[in-house]
Amino acid sequence: MATSSSSTTETKTYLLEKYSRAYSAKKENGSSEWQHFTNPILRLILDTKLSPEKAESFRLRIVWTMNGGASSGAAQQDIVLEDLDLLAFSSLNEKADSAPLKGVYRDTTFGLRYLYIPESSENQNVYRRFQVSFSTSAATLQLVDAIRNVCPCKTTEPSPQERRRAAAVPVPSVPRVQPAAPDNVFFTQPMEQPIPRPNPTALVSQLQRMPTMQTLDYAMLAPGSSQALLPSSELDPPFVHYSSPRSIDTLSGPSVYAPSSSDPQPNFPKPSSFPTLPVTSSPPKLASFPESSPPASTADSTLMPPPPPPSNPSAKADSQSLVSALRDATELYDLPHSALARLVGDVVREDGFVRLLENLSSMWAMKALTPA
Repeated sequence: MATSSSSTTETKTYLLEKYSRAYSAKKENGSSEWQHFTNPILRLILDTKLSPEKAESFRLRIVWTMNGGASSGAAQQDIVLEDLDLLAFSSLNEKADSAPLKGVYRDTTFGLRYLYIPESSENQNVYRRFQVSFSTSAATLQLVDAIRNVCPCKTTEPSPQERRRAAAVPVPSVPRVQPAAPDNVFFTQPMEQPIPRPNPTALVSQLQRMPTMQTLDYAMLAPGSSQALLPSSELDPPFVHYSSPRSIDTLSGPSVYAPSSSDPQPNFPKPSSFPTLPVTSSPPKLASFPESSPPASTADSTLMPPPPPPSNPSAKADSQSLVSALRDATELYDLPHSALARLVGDVVREDGFVRLLENLSSMWAMKALTPA
């Protein structure tokens, strides 16, 4: 602050965060193009000169300082973006249609609109605008208080009455959109199909009319030796004992025979007394049956016997020799249960045993339905 005998000079400097300006003519539906400056250093400098009688000068400047840097050795360069004498606009109040100088402020922002005389005329007024941002709202209020006597300033902040009035007005509630609920998806376990179970009474009566294992026709078995069967390591089904039906308990699952002390002890024939079955070098096989033979599940409904196997002279001769050998070996019927079970177990391991059972089932069904 400098003081003389006639006037006093004072300088105030404010650091700015941002400076923006817009130059446009006063036209209907006209638009303004704004320019913005943020760095490196922006300052607002206010120089006032006051005398005891009146204010002599209010000079407002916006200075953009370019720093050359210590490494380059260049000096700082100041670029003046705005330079206004606010006191000079007071003489234009009566000549202009509107106020030639007007300021607005809110929070940390201050804006100024002024009449640009070099481009204005009697028919058209040209205005320019600029806006600055301070670091704090206190700096904004200091500038407003300093220029209030020469520049009318108006705040855009709502007054306390307006705030109370706005608080009293209920804000329309925005309906909250509930998110769409996802489709209900129910996972259910698949229904188990009931397993058809045979009628125990009908099955027992049917089994009682069936021939026992000792009266089966062994002509369907192809000749072969017990050594040619698959070893138990490659195909190891459970050991099943087949015997004549005694009660319904035997149908619940496979059972293994275990001799007890109450069973009669038959006289075992010597191995040399058994007739020698014909042995061939080819692997054992069951007589080939046609693939079109009905399965056991449909044999009862069709009641049709399987078609005769294709004529094979060699297989027929082998079957006849096997039947003759089995008829001569009467000791086979006197085998104990354990020996018979082992023999049946060897037959069960054959690949064609399933087809054999299907054909036997058809034969037994026909025999059961045929009147005695």
